[in-house]
Amino acid sequence: MRNTLAALTLAATTAIVPAAHAEDLVFGTGNVVLHPINQLVMIPWSEKVNASANGALEIKPRHGQMLVNSSNYVERVEDGVIQIAWGMLVFNPGRFPKSLVSTVPFIEGDAAAGAVAFCSLYEQGFFDEEFEGLKPLFFLAFPQSSAHVNGGPLNSLEDLDGKKIMVGSPTAAEIVSAYGGTPLSTKLPDHYQSLQRGTADGNFMTFTAFPAFNLFEVTSHHLKVPLGGATGMVFMDQERYDALSDDAKAVLDANSGCETTREMGEVVVQWEADGEAFVAEQGHTITTISDEDFAKIRADLAPRVFQAFADRVEGGKELLDAYAAAMEAASASN
Repeated sequence: MRNTLAALTLAATTAIVPAAHAEDLVFGTGNVVLHPINQLVMIPWSEKVNASANGALEIKPRHGQMLVNSSNYVERVEDGVIQIAWGMLVFNPGRFPKSLVSTVPFIEGDAAAGAVAFCSLYEQGFFDEEFEGLKPLFFLAFPQSSAHVNGGPLNSLEDLDGKKIMVGSPTAAEIVSAYGGTPLSTKLPDHYQSLQRGTADGNFMTFTAFPAFNLFEVTSHHLKVPLGGATGMVFMDQERYDALSDDAKAVLDANSGCETTREMGEVVVQWEADGEAFVAEQGHTITTISDEDFAKIRADLAPRVFQAFADRVEGGKELLDAYAAAMEAASASN
C-alpha cells in the first residue's frame, strides 16, 4: 500500500535528497558506497546512463540504508521517496514468490546464464502478477551458493549433520534438514556475528559475499556444490517511468533489459571467481564436490526439492520447467 504521508514526511526530513526536477532520478542502492556491488555494478551503470543522457535525465545514486534497505525497497519506490532502487527478491518472498525459482538448486548454470534465463521468463510474462506496478530495468543474478562452515570438515553434505546452517530460502532449508542440519533464517549482514559467536556453524552463500562481509574471518572450510542462486533487480515504479519524457525513457530503455542483464551477469561471474580466489588466499580448504557425489545428491534430493517448489508456488511446475529450459539455452549460448 502506498503511504503518501509517510513518504512526504521521510522525504522532508532527509536532507540528502535534493529538490529534483522531473527528470532527476534518485537511486537508492541500500549499500555502503564501497560495497563491491556498488563499485562493480550500480555506480558504473549510473555513470553510463548519465553519460549517454545528454541532459534528458540524471541518475543520482544515494548509498547506505537511510533512504532504503533490504526490507523496504519496494515501498520506498512506490511511495516516491526514491525513483530507482536495488533489491534482492529473496528478501521479500511474500511479494515475489515465483521469483524464488532462481533459488532452486540442481539447475546448473553460472550467473550470466541465470540472469539471462530469469530475464527471459520475465519477458514471457511468468512474473507479471508479482511485478505489477513495477518497471524492472535490469536483473542481477547471483551464482549458485556453496556450503561453508567454521571449523570443518566439509567434504560432503553429510558433514552438515548436527550443524546449524544459515540459509536464505525455503529450498536451502530443506537441503540442510535432509542432511541432519538445522536451518537458520538469518539475513546476510548478521552472518558474521552469528558465526563469530557460535550461534551458527556455517552458511549457504556465494563467494561474492566473503570479502565484503568479512566472512573469510569466521569460516574455514568450503564445499562447492550448486545449492541454488538468487536474483535481485534495479527497478522503478511503472507510473513514474511512464511520466518521464520520451527522451528520458529512450535513455533508460537503451541501458536496460535482457542485454544489460546479461552484461551484469558477466560482471558477477568474475566477481564470484575473484571472491573464491580471495578466500583460497586465506589458506582455507575449498573442496569441489565430485561428479559422482553430485549425481547421487541430485538423484536423492532434486525430486523432492522440485516438488516442494511446485507445491508452494502457483504454477510452480510449469515455471520450474521453463526456468530449467531457459538456463540450458542460456548456458549453451555463452
